Amino acid sequence: SSRFCSSCRADCDWRAMPERVRIGILGAARHVPTSILQPIRKNSDLAQLVEIVGVASRDRTEAEAFVKKWGLPKAYGSLEELLADDKVDAVYNVLPNAVRCQVSVQALRSGKHVLSESPLCSNAREAVAMQRAAEDSGKVMMEGSHPTCHPLTRRLREMIVEGKVGKIEKIDVTLPVLMSLYGSDICGKVGALLGVGTYCIGLVRALSGEEVKVVSASAKRSKENPEVDSAMSAALALPSGGSAHFSCSIATTDATAAPAEVMVCGSNGIIRAKEWFRGKGQTSNSIELELFDGCGEQSVENLDTPKAATRDTFYYQLMIFAEEVRAAQIKGSHGLPWDYVASRATPGDAVMNMALIDAVYIAAGMSPRPTLNAPAA
Repeated sequence: SSRFCSSCRADCDWRAMPERVRIGILGAARHVPTSILQPIRKNSDLAQLVEIVGVASRDRTEAEAFVKKWGLPKAYGSLEELLADDKVDAVYNVLPNAVRCQVSVQALRSGKHVLSESPLCSNAREAVAMQRAAEDSGKVMMEGSHPTCHPLTRRLREMIVEGKVGKIEKIDVTLPVLMSLYGSDICGKVGALLGVGTYCIGLVRALSGEEVKVVSASAKRSKENPEVDSAMSAALALPSGGSAHFSCSIATTDATAAPAEVMVCGSNGIIRAKEWFRGKGQTSNSIELELFDGCGEQSVENLDTPKAATRDTFYYQLMIFAEEVRAAQIKGSHGLPWDYVASRATPGDAVMNMALIDAVYIAAGMSPRPTLNAPAA
């Protein structure tokens, strides 16, 4: 049990628990192999902690085809069938964004822990409903903001706290269309901000450690659907006096070979990191540091993360989720924010992410995404 939770009580009955966290997948989305199946198959340590029980779809034929293709144990012909299975400890919710909140709340009330695809839901009100359901049920609910789970993100934050580049003046995050793991077709339905911008916001909040405010935002509207943004950029203010900026795009005309990049500008230097959350088992562990004092020293720090070739951001995301679920099983309750042991990605943190997304939409002259499928009261 020590591999999961250092706060385990001496008298906890961990021996009675299943050896691995048993996960059922809600939805046969095309990125499921990248985000959960391949990380487990390529990393034996992760495979010792979690196992995939099966996949549920409202179309049993689709679920059966997916299970056959990927060699999974079971196909469920409905979401309710999976949620009723007592051999499932947790669910990975990759259903369309419009129903994600409704189904996640249903899963929590069915006694399942929830790892939700990012974005968590459509708006901040839905996020609050999900937070309440997690707290009431005493279950883990985690948003899959996988870039923030990687050790490189943690190291960037450490460098900021250590004052490597002095007082933070600006954080800049850029995610071009090629970074989308959903594909432009899916992102075209939810827009750039919800499709990839949610990762930008998560990174800005994680790196700054502050609750940023929206100063201004600009959206490029889709020609096919003017209510959807094909590109979004926003200027943000840090309470400490610095600023942040992010830009993201899903428009194919904006597609370039430019990498995703995070830049932190301080009073005494610049930190740059690129491409550490590409997915598909690929990652980068390089951080560039440029200092202004003296002769403008430049250096590169390479993180010595073991097995970097297979341990991508999705691997670390699943490791953290497994640790949270096991800690919850050991303690008997895990719904409250202070119970989380491995990550700052609590339900309350997810609410703040969605509130910021709503504020960016409003600043850009758009409406926050509406609730189309409200969770049961």
